[in-house]
Amino acid sequence: MSAMHGKPEAPTRAPEDAPTDRLQFFFQQAPGMIAIVSGPDHVFEFANTAYLDLVGRREVVGQRVRDVLPELDEQGTVALLDKVYATGEPFIGRRMPVAFQRQANAPAETRYMDFVYQPVVEDRGQVTGIFAQGFDVTQQVETEAAFNESEARYRLFSEETREGVVIHNGEVILDCNPAYARIFGYSSVAEVIGLPSTAFVTRKSAALLQEKGALGNEEPYEIEAVRKDGSVFPAEFVGRPSTWQGQNVRIGLARDLSERKRREAALRESEAHFAAIFDQSAAGFSEADLTGRLLRVNDRFCEITGYPREELVNGRRMQDITHPDDLPENLALFQKAIESGEPFEIEKRYIRPDGSEVWVSNTVTLIHDAAGQAHTMASVSIDLTARREAEAALRQSESRLRLALDAGRMAVWESDSRTNSVRTSPELNRLLGFSEDASPSIEEIRARYAPGAQDQLRTAAAAALGRGERYAEEELEIIWPDGSRHWLLLRADLEVTRGADDAASIKATGVAFEITERKLWEERQHLLINELNHRVKNTLATVQSLAAQSFRDVGASSGPNFTAFQERLFALARAHDILTRDNWEGAELRDIVGEVIEPYCRESSGRCDIDGPRVRLTPSMALALSMAVHELATNAAKYGALSVSTGQVSISWSVLPGNPRQLTLCWQEQGGPPVAFPKRKGFGTRLIERSLAQELAGEVSLAYVPTGVVCTVKAPLPEGMA
Repeated sequence: MSAMHGKPEAPTRAPEDAPTDRLQFFFQQAPGMIAIVSGPDHVFEFANTAYLDLVGRREVVGQRVRDVLPELDEQGTVALLDKVYATGEPFIGRRMPVAFQRQANAPAETRYMDFVYQPVVEDRGQVTGIFAQGFDVTQQVETEAAFNESEARYRLFSEETREGVVIHNGEVILDCNPAYARIFGYSSVAEVIGLPSTAFVTRKSAALLQEKGALGNEEPYEIEAVRKDGSVFPAEFVGRPSTWQGQNVRIGLARDLSERKRREAALRESEAHFAAIFDQSAAGFSEADLTGRLLRVNDRFCEITGYPREELVNGRRMQDITHPDDLPENLALFQKAIESGEPFEIEKRYIRPDGSEVWVSNTVTLIHDAAGQAHTMASVSIDLTARREAEAALRQSESRLRLALDAGRMAVWESDSRTNSVRTSPELNRLLGFSEDASPSIEEIRARYAPGAQDQLRTAAAAALGRGERYAEEELEIIWPDGSRHWLLLRADLEVTRGADDAASIKATGVAFEITERKLWEERQHLLINELNHRVKNTLATVQSLAAQSFRDVGASSGPNFTAFQERLFALARAHDILTRDNWEGAELRDIVGEVIEPYCRESSGRCDIDGPRVRLTPSMALALSMAVHELATNAAKYGALSVSTGQVSISWSVLPGNPRQLTLCWQEQGGPPVAFPKRKGFGTRLIERSLAQELAGEVSLAYVPTGVVCTVKAPLPEGMA
C-alpha cells in the first residue's frame, strides 16, 4: 500500500534508457511511500524505506501483495489493483483508512492514506505493472477529528453532533438534541420529549440507569438500549447532575456502540485468523526475546526441530537447539539485527532431541514495540532437508556421470542455431582432430565434415522433429587435416524455441562416440560378403554347368528333370541374393515368399494372395522356406490352381505368443483341377515334408483335399527374430 497527493496526468511508461540507479536512489529517499508491483499477480519489484516503515519493515520484494500483506487483500486492495491493471485507469484515494499488521503479535493499526495507483504501460500500450505513491495523513485526520470532537462538546445541541445529548429529571425526558432522537430511531426531538427516561433501555437495564442517576455517578458505562422499533443495541451512557431552567436535572450523553462492537469483533476474528495462520502454516514460525529465549512457536516449528511446544517455550533458547558449527555466524547476525534493525537470512542446522540434524533456511526479523524499541525476534523456518539431500544426490549423480563419460570415452557437446555457436568437451576435440584444450568455432568444426555430412545432420534433426520426437541420432564422417577418415555416432536432445519473428531455432545437447573401427569392420564385412556371394554364384553356375553336361551325356539335357533342377538352382540363388542384401543376418519372410512366387504370380495375372505380419527369419530358415515355396509354386503351375485361369493361391502366416513364439504358415490352393492323393512321392514332396520340417525344427503337413493342395508349416521362432 502506498499513497500520493495530486491527480495523475497520464499512464506512466517504463523508461528504456533512464538512469535506473539514480531513479532508484531518489525513490528510496522520497518522503512519501513508493512501491512498484509487476504483472497480474502484483509482485513487488520495488518498495522504498517509507513504504517498508509503513507496513512494518517486511521483506516484500519478489513476493505477491496478497502473500506478504494479506491484511490488504482482506480490505480489497488486491481487487483494486486488479481493476487498475485490467482497465489501465489510475485510482486516487483520499483519506482512506487502511489497517496494517505492522507487528506479528500486535493488533492491526489503522492509518489514513492519500494515494494513487498509476498503471505502468509499455511502448505497445500493454499494462505491465502499477506504480503506487502516497502519504500517511493519519495525524492530519486525527487532529481534525479531535478538533471536531472538541467543538461538539461546546455545541451539545448542534444538529451535527453524533452523540446523543439528553436532559431528564430522573423520570421523563425534558429535552434532547436531534442526534439522540436518531440514535433511538425517532424522527424528531418532539417525539422524545416527555417519554420516561427508562423507555430507552431494556427492562433489565432500567434499574442500572436509575442506580447511576441516584448515585450521581459520572463514569461512562455500557447498557442495553432500545430503539423505537424495539430492537436492542449496545450503548454507552454517561451523565452528571446539573441545573436547567431552575430545576435539578441530569445531563446525559448517549453513544451507539454497535459499530465499535462490530469492529472489536472483526478485530478479534482477524487476530484469531492470523493466530490460525501462525499455528497452521506450512513454514515453521517462532518468536524469541532478544536473548534468544523462545516465547512462541507453531506446530510446524515443533515438527522441524523435533521438540514439543512445552519444552521449547519453557526455557529453551535458539542457541540450545542450533548446531555448534553454525552458532557463531547465527549469533553474529542475531546481534547485528538487534543493533541495525535489518532482517537477515541464514541456512543452518538444528539439532533434534535424538541427535539428528535438520537443515533449515531461517528468515529473521526484529519486532518493535509500540514505543519503537526492539522487542522480540520473529523467525520463519523452511525445512531444507529434502533440498539438501537432492543436492547431495545430484552431486553424486554428476560424479557418476563424469566417471561414466570418462570410462566410456564419450564426448559431450552443445550447439545453438540461434547464436550459431557450439561448445565442445576435450574428448570431442580429440575426436575431431583438435587439441583437447582448443575452443574451435562451429565453422572450424564444419570444415572437417565429409562432403554432404552437414545436410545429413540437418535431415536427421528435421525427421525427428517431424515425428514429434526430441531425440535424433546420426552418423558423421570426419576428415582430419592429415586426410584420415573418422566416423562419429551423434546422439542429441533437440529443443526448439521461437523468436519474436516466429523464426525457429534449435538448441542441441548430446554425446558423440567414435565408431571408426566399427565402420571399417563393416566395410570389410560387406566386402567379404560380396566376395562370398560372388563365389557362391560361381559355384552354383559351376553346378549348373556340370548338371547340364551330365544330363547331356544321358540325352536328357532338354527334359523336364533338367528343367526342374535348373529352376531349383535359380530359387536357391534368389534366396542367396536376399540374404546377401542383409549381410546374411537374416531375411524378411515376405521378401522370401514374394521373390520365389513372383514369376508365377506374374504369369497368372495376380491370382496369388500374400498376407501376414512382419517376420524375420534366420538364414537357414530363409533357405529352407524358399526351396519349399518354390516346389509348391512349381507344382501349382503344372498341375494345381495356377494351371487353370480360375485357380487361386493364398499364402498366409501368423505368429502366436509364447516362449518361443510359434510361426504358422499356410499354402492353400482353390479353383484348380480336382486333386487326388499322389501314387508316389517325388523329390519336391520329400523336400517339403522331411527336409523342411527338419531344418525348421517344426512340423509340416501336406493335405490333398479335393478343392486344392493345403500345406501347413509350424515352426518355433528363435529368440530375437521379429
